[in-house]
Amino acid sequence: MLAGVLSACASPPQAVSPTRGAEAATPTSDAPSPPGDAHAQALQRLLSSPWGERNDKDDQLRAPTPDWSNWKRVRYWGVQHFTGFRYGDDHDVMAIVFVQPVPAGESNDSRSCMRRFEAWGWPKVKDFDVNLSPLRSKRREHRGKPMIVKQLDGYIDLGLDRKFFSAAFAAYPEVYPDSCLIYGVAVPWRGSEQLAKRLRDRWVLEGFQRMRPLTSETPTRK
Repeated sequence: MLAGVLSACASPPQAVSPTRGAEAATPTSDAPSPPGDAHAQALQRLLSSPWGERNDKDDQLRAPTPDWSNWKRVRYWGVQHFTGFRYGDDHDVMAIVFVQPVPAGESNDSRSCMRRFEAWGWPKVKDFDVNLSPLRSKRREHRGKPMIVKQLDGYIDLGLDRKFFSAAFAAYPEVYPDSCLIYGVAVPWRGSEQLAKRLRDRWVLEGFQRMRPLTSETPTRK
């Protein structure tokens, strides 16, 4: 779901230099990457690099990113979000952070945050005509509390080109008293299906739990 939004909106964002997403469909692979392919090399670099962090412009949270210094802070067109990042000038990987209000009287545990986020995001997926595989759920932990992570694969048709991707997103439990925190990543295949899936899985297995909110109150863009 989130990946479809990112993949449909990947080209227009403005980068900032670093400071210290329809009916379910099962995609098939596109052509293999040629030797020396720059996208494949970027994915391999991210698979082997140690974890680091990228912050929002006001340093209110730090999102886990391997090879952190080569990520740029960006804004993604067409979707309301707190902050976003891309790896490489060609958007080899895209990451996005959402902060969404919790309705009065409702819970901000991970499962509730994930349910509301999906209800908010599905109409946007349909708007972009994104085709997705069934979502798969994983249970992880953040600060000792259960955290729901969802992963998927999908594609979007842009003109005569079919763009495949793998993605995952996490709903963080009870980070802020009146808001939900969601962090997601999307990895285009571009001929490197297995590398893209392995990199997505790296976030699921060891990345999402490294998120570091730096405030107890809901962060705001200033």
